Amino acid sequence: MSRVKKVIYMVAGLSLLCGVFIGSAFGKHSANSVKKELKQVEGELNKLKKEKEEQESAKKEKEERTNEANRPWYLTLVNGSHPLSEGYEPKLATVEGMQVDERIAQSLQQMLADARKAGLSPVICSAYRSEEKQKQVFNDTVSSWVNQGYSYWESYRRTSQEVALPGTSEHSLGLAVDIVSSQYGELDEKQADTAEAKWLQENCTKYGFILRYPPDTKDETGIIYESWHYRYVGVEDAKKITEMGVTLEEYLDESY
Repeated sequence: MSRVKKVIYMVAGLSLLCGVFIGSAFGKHSANSVKKELKQVEGELNKLKKEKEEQESAKKEKEERTNEANRPWYLTLVNGSHPLSEGYEPKLATVEGMQVDERIAQSLQQMLADARKAGLSPVICSAYRSEEKQKQVFNDTVSSWVNQGYSYWESYRRTSQEVALPGTSEHSLGLAVDIVSSQYGELDEKQADTAEAKWLQENCTKYGFILRYPPDTKDETGIIYESWHYRYVGVEDAKKITEMGVTLEEYLDESY
């Protein structure tokens, strides 16, 4: 039996009892007791009504964000199956010598400033990249693997797990930044152990950013864990994504 039906049966039963008790020899004490029970049931019904409204609101919100045509600019998904629109070029602003979409510049500056107030020294090592620049980064990474003795196809495979193909990179969207410690600039697993990485992962949502490629989410994103890659999605959605413990793909009900 559903929770709602149980409450309805309780209301019906208690209403009947109320009529019997009030007109019976049980007196005022029993009538007051039943009224108290009815008040509790009324509270339960109001609670159920509120829960239903919240569920409907959450359903509507999900439908809006998972409908690509209705998404706000900061929830634009760019990955292997969602390439950038041809010729896309964001309006850029410069933050600490790096270019980003001008709409996220203030939030990024504030996040870095607050990290420094906490005694840390974060450095942006990569931000906006044109498609041409992304091609160069991809090809250079392939060459690096080849120089280590891997075949071209194995080098290509390894590269595609850590560098997005041209046209499918968030860096070309202008909403992503790679941030490292000034004390350790390598883009590897040790970056996650720096004080800067720990602070950013704990505080980035306050400024509208998420850790875009968390640990153990390659099946969802197609990209290995990158403790340095942060993506702007707006404060409200950043908090929801983090609280839900999901990737941007899962949040938008999309794939890579």
